[in-house]
Amino acid sequence: MKDSPRIGIVIFGVIVGAFLGGAFAWLASNRDTADGDPAIANLGPSEYFQLGIGVLTLARQFGALIQKT
Repeated sequence: MKDSPRIGIVIFGVIVGAFLGGAFAWLASNRDTADGDPAIANLGPSEYFQLGIGVLTLARQFGALIQKT
């Protein structure tokens, strides 16, 4: 297999994605409500949708930043 910069970019993306996913899970699991329920259980579909849109927006901005250089 020929070495290409694309493989490095994909590996970097996987590492960053895993780190961000782990950080989000850690933050969500640490924020328990007063009655002992995890805070993540209180999130509804609209919050997950907003989170997904935010992640896609961040990816688009990152892609635009890469194209400028």
